[in-house]
Amino acid sequence: MKSKLTAIVAVLLFLAALPLQANAATNFSDVKSHWAKNEIMYLSERNIIGGYPDGTFRPNEPITRAQASAMLIKALNIPLTESASVEFKDVSKKSPYYQILATVNEKGILRGDAGFMRPGEKTSRAQMAAILRRAFDMPLDKQATFIDVTPAHWAYQDINGIAKQRVAGGSEGKFMPSNAVTRAQFSAFLVRAMDDKMKLSNYHTYVSVKGKTVDQDGFSYFTERDSDGYYQVIKENKETGKREVLLKDKEIQESKWDFDSVIYLHDNTRIILYNEELYIPYWRGGFAEADEVPYAFAVMKMKTDGQGFEIMREPSGESFRNLFIWNGRMYFTNADSYTPRATGPDIFEDAKLVLYSTALDGVSEKKKELTFDARVTFDYYEESHNQPYLNREAGGENLSVLYDHSTMYYFNEKGVYKYSLLDKKTTKLSTILGKRMEVTDKKLIVTDTVGKKHELNK
Repeated sequence: MKSKLTAIVAVLLFLAALPLQANAATNFSDVKSHWAKNEIMYLSERNIIGGYPDGTFRPNEPITRAQASAMLIKALNIPLTESASVEFKDVSKKSPYYQILATVNEKGILRGDAGFMRPGEKTSRAQMAAILRRAFDMPLDKQATFIDVTPAHWAYQDINGIAKQRVAGGSEGKFMPSNAVTRAQFSAFLVRAMDDKMKLSNYHTYVSVKGKTVDQDGFSYFTERDSDGYYQVIKENKETGKREVLLKDKEIQESKWDFDSVIYLHDNTRIILYNEELYIPYWRGGFAEADEVPYAFAVMKMKTDGQGFEIMREPSGESFRNLFIWNGRMYFTNADSYTPRATGPDIFEDAKLVLYSTALDGVSEKKKELTFDARVTFDYYEESHNQPYLNREAGGENLSVLYDHSTMYYFNEKGVYKYSLLDKKTTKLSTILGKRMEVTDKKLIVTDTVGKKHELNK
């Protein structure tokens, strides 16, 4: 009896994805004021989707793998495989949806696992992303988009891919990949994949990229010294090699935007790229000092086309450093009180830092996120090229602090730690005494004080 009931339910779930009428849209009783009404009616008018025998669509119910497959077959007008030979452990060849599942399996759109297709299983948002990307042959994309989908996630590039194509968005920066897709959500995603006029208005990422060189949409951005020893921000086409100078620090200095200050860029300038804006931390020097050495760290920004240049208000005083942009907010550290002077690259001494976040103007909606100890260690530069030795007065980028996607890593005299920007939790990763750090998709690589490298799971 139980097996018969299961079969009946499975057939009803399958039939709910098929059109009830051949020539007209169904006026479902439960979508009249639903946010996805237009998308649902779009599919119904084209006989791609149907409802239940009681006249409802049930938009907020999870969509099954069988239903999603049936919708894709209709949307893409894919002929059913007539002589399918594939055997599924959980789908009989006598099943009314065997041909559909065999077809999407053959096309590589919906893949089974060890012979199981799981037709009645709920479809997760991550699975939906992979299914739609394959079905509509959208490119994979490595650019991070959502704060809760890291490069280690199995559908990372699929999710970024459909987001870049303006097929799917998130909520408050999150994609929620493990959540089940509702029938309304899948309808909306499917319509956007089918019709460019129905796509989301624009693509938006919630995770910045930071580094000496940052890449986005086929371009690289970095700083480089010109023949006169001055620094400039370069935009380079990765395919053609064509370069464009977006900013010259010499020109900014000569414009006398601030009568008592001078800008220093350098070989180790870390650029932050967030959507279509470049945030550029720089050293600020003052004419009041005889040698004009930097005395503070500040930030400027501009568009990726070089327009909209702006010197931003200094977020947090002379010890401002370690900038990151995440989920529409600016993150940075400030010394809690006295910071020991870094007297050499191998001197191990900790300072107490405070992690703050603000709105993207750098000053409003300020929040204290975390207080932690980090090693006082910086890169060293050539004084002959306006790159003096960095100390606590000059600020800069701590080599003991590193951001990666939605995590801040740091080390001190007790070991290596990570702090999640998502759940606000701190975890100790190792007792290694670090000197530098770098990351890959799955590993944190820490160089210890004697130069040995250690790979830690992120």
